[in-house]
Amino acid sequence: MRKRVIRAGEIEIEDSEGRVRARFGVTNEDYPFMAFYGPEGRLRARFGIQPDGSAGLAIADDQGKVRATFGLFSDGSASLAMVDRNGKVRAKFGLGTEGSPTLALRNKDGELGFVYSLAQQGSPTISLQDEDGKIRARLGLAAEGSPILRLLDRDGELRAIFGLTTDGVPVLQFIGKDGEPVWTAPTALAAAEGGAGPAEPAAG
Repeated sequence: MRKRVIRAGEIEIEDSEGRVRARFGVTNEDYPFMAFYGPEGRLRARFGIQPDGSAGLAIADDQGKVRATFGLFSDGSASLAMVDRNGKVRAKFGLGTEGSPTLALRNKDGELGFVYSLAQQGSPTISLQDEDGKIRARLGLAAEGSPILRLLDRDGELRAIFGLTTDGVPVLQFIGKDGEPVWTAPTALAAAEGGAGPAEPAAG
């Protein structure tokens, strides 16, 4: 049986009252899209292809405001973002180009406050950021599994480390503005290792 083909630049689907509820077509730049509308004519969902080859889905509320997006980008990364009623991204889950996952939470002003990520080798890291978006604390595991907490000043400089060595020995270290340790406990460990603290995990 011969297949029937319908060719058109755009197709509109109407409901029983003649309202357009869906559109299938191509943009002025010849990129395909699908759009779905609520009974009031407001856009509720749209899927399309971008000029760089990335693909994205946007979902809107009954007021036509985008509240969630999902995208797969040309570099192989992907992201799922959730938006509040004021248009601010409040939560975002994504994968980097190398496949490392990241979960980021933002405050009501859209400023980043919390980041959880896994490094490429699998080491988890939690980052806390201040109102200026600067990382002030980072909790994670080193490559061999040792836990470590790092505290940073407003300039992003490491000022304190608390963690466990590979042998399970707890270590606390304070660091001066010049980047050199000023106090380490236990002192015996500091003398044996030349003042070095526990191993740090990869940056997340």
